[in-house]
Amino acid sequence: MWILVVVVVFLLGFLAYLDTRKPKNFPPGPKWWPFLGCAPQIANLQKRTNHLVFTTAELAKTYGNVLGLKVGTQVLVVVNGIAANKEFLLSDDLSGRPLGEFYDKRTWGKRRGILLVDELFWQEQRRFFLKQLREFGFGTRNMSTLIEEEAQELIAYICKFTALNDSSVFNIQNLFNLHILNSLWKMLAGVRYDAEDKKMRELQAILNELFRAVGATFSHFPILKYLAPEKSGYNVYVRSHNCLWRFLRKELAHHKETHVPDSPRDVIDVYLNVLKSSEESGKSFSEDQLVATCMDMFMAGSETTSNTLSFGFLYLILNPDVQRKAQEEIDRVVGRTRCPSLNDRPNMPYLECVVMESLRMFAGRAFTVPHRAIRDTYLCGYRIPKDVLVIANLYGCMLEKESGYKNPEAFEPERFLSNGKISLPDNFIPFGLGKHRCLGESMARANVFLFLAALLQKFDFGIVPEQPPTAEWADGITPGPKPFKARITPRKYTDNF
Repeated sequence: MWILVVVVVFLLGFLAYLDTRKPKNFPPGPKWWPFLGCAPQIANLQKRTNHLVFTTAELAKTYGNVLGLKVGTQVLVVVNGIAANKEFLLSDDLSGRPLGEFYDKRTWGKRRGILLVDELFWQEQRRFFLKQLREFGFGTRNMSTLIEEEAQELIAYICKFTALNDSSVFNIQNLFNLHILNSLWKMLAGVRYDAEDKKMRELQAILNELFRAVGATFSHFPILKYLAPEKSGYNVYVRSHNCLWRFLRKELAHHKETHVPDSPRDVIDVYLNVLKSSEESGKSFSEDQLVATCMDMFMAGSETTSNTLSFGFLYLILNPDVQRKAQEEIDRVVGRTRCPSLNDRPNMPYLECVVMESLRMFAGRAFTVPHRAIRDTYLCGYRIPKDVLVIANLYGCMLEKESGYKNPEAFEPERFLSNGKISLPDNFIPFGLGKHRCLGESMARANVFLFLAALLQKFDFGIVPEQPPTAEWADGITPGPKPFKARITPRKYTDNF
């Protein structure tokens, strides 16, 4: 019996030893402990820095801009700084997307969707959706019209809320979500939802729960889904995805009932036509793929744009002089009665710089979607084994003191103006670089510009003295300001306007 015990202890010790060994010429980083990796060091440092982007940036000062980590079972590399991130994001060898149960479980154990797939499957689906989204407004005048209409709906909602509640105080972090979702869903499914719609409120609640679940600890320690399914985030991860799948499948079923093949109304209709075509048999098209792509577009498009707008209005409230300059430009170019459009953008460089600064404040606190090494390769001289995850920390590119920006933590739209024209530095990369540059960049920028223009044309945004906002923010799948309120009041125009 004792021999068996000795053998078991020896095997466990040997496995523990193997678990601490780093691949040859792997990027430097903290010591790896058996079964935990460097999770304890990261957790302790995060308690001091408060945010994971600060934690990895701090580690990069000790170990270098290409940082080798192991958290539980997950080996990964975090890249800091513009030079290293450019090499990483432009590398074909590092253009894969992550593998494993955590990523596949969100799409029924299969690799589906458009956000977390790669190679030929991703190329085919991305090409199709880009083409069809353009047909229905993506990056065209029609897109501007869709967003303009949604911005006016938000203005109407603010006016209605103020009249009904005799209050001009609003929770800003929840103000934009529905309207950003609507501008995207209109192109995908041909419908929009009212702010009071029960179905859309249900979807928003699902998405909020889902975004909280994505950072679940079971992703790094899979055994926790059995030992502590609730505390590890596994239960909420599965539950929220199930709710979202049901919502989207109901929408798809309704589309199929009303679908007229010769008269496609939106992207979903066109996709259904493809599924009926024998020419596409055996390719990457399926109903599961359609549902998964809708989910990806919700997750990638709605939360990021809403949080960018929240950061933008937070800093406009904290910097009333910037808000006033933007409003003066809107008054001069658009006036007070006509709705702003994307056609006005070339004539409104200051507001466009407010957009850029809002994007910098958002993305500078974020990590990119994880990449995967599709083969053994090298990054900045270090060996990256096949299937290792690689993630860019954009803080070092846009908000860190060493980023190259003067006063990087200050909200200064003028930093992007040179002789009255917009000039963007090389390290302004809120949408990434390379093959996986954000699919929705044009729509995100259009949304932020048009919502800023429309709302600043009609309202002043001010501090609620009893609850003054701060520049503090919260981690998540996407960073966002900590909940804050603003006083939104109709603008009082001068005699000149």
